[in-house]
Amino acid sequence: MADAAASPSTFDRLLETMRRLRDPETGCPWDLEQTHASLRDPLLQETYEALDALTAGEPAALVEELGDVLLQVVFNAQIGADEGTFTIDDVVGQLDAKLVRRHPHVFGEETARTAEEVKGLWERLKAAERSAKGEGERSMLAGVPTAMPALAYAQAVLARARRAGFDWDDPDAVFDKVAEELAEVREAPTPERQEEELGDLLLALTGAAHRLGVDAEQALRGANARFATRFGRVEAEMRERSTTLAEATTAEKLSAWERAKAAT
Repeated sequence: MADAAASPSTFDRLLETMRRLRDPETGCPWDLEQTHASLRDPLLQETYEALDALTAGEPAALVEELGDVLLQVVFNAQIGADEGTFTIDDVVGQLDAKLVRRHPHVFGEETARTAEEVKGLWERLKAAERSAKGEGERSMLAGVPTAMPALAYAQAVLARARRAGFDWDDPDAVFDKVAEELAEVREAPTPERQEEELGDLLLALTGAAHRLGVDAEQALRGANARFATRFGRVEAEMRERSTTLAEATTAEKLSAWERAKAAT
């Protein structure tokens, strides 16, 4: 197996490969056409593929997918260099400085013995950074990208709110909130109110997941995968019976579904 950390020569070789791909005279026409905007979707897609590999627990696949994510970083950095706006050294240097600055308990005189103490320290440091930038009154939630998928955004803003001290005093109150929101969905008088109340219910469920220490995104991904597997089994059973889901009775479909659940 290769060393855990790539040697400088390996990384430099990657940068040189990317530079050659973007060479105006001898580079690849497709690579030369790309812009920061055109690489937005590939960056998101490669991130999701890396998450899939991580979830699957397959190291070889994770190595490949993390490489694809790194390619997006290097690609955008080369475009920045070509445009004269920034370089990979700017990206790496700023990241390194941020890591050192936000870990004074490792590189400085601060003390943090638990993960919770570290989180509290981070919030104080981020608040000081916002103040230094003249953003002292800027909401803690303002830095969460609104372009994130809704569930991931909900997790992020709820986590930040809780780190700021906006949380239930009673640990079980979050589950009471879920029941309350479910009742409001059922009682909503109009489609517009139903949508609003259902959104509140989904947010409350995300809060309950956070309280349980469960990643709501991963929980839903798991549920999606189970549903797809079970649905496939139901479809297969219908084919064995020479029928279709549309033709089967409700009782037959429910029975097939229960067998699929038992099998998975």
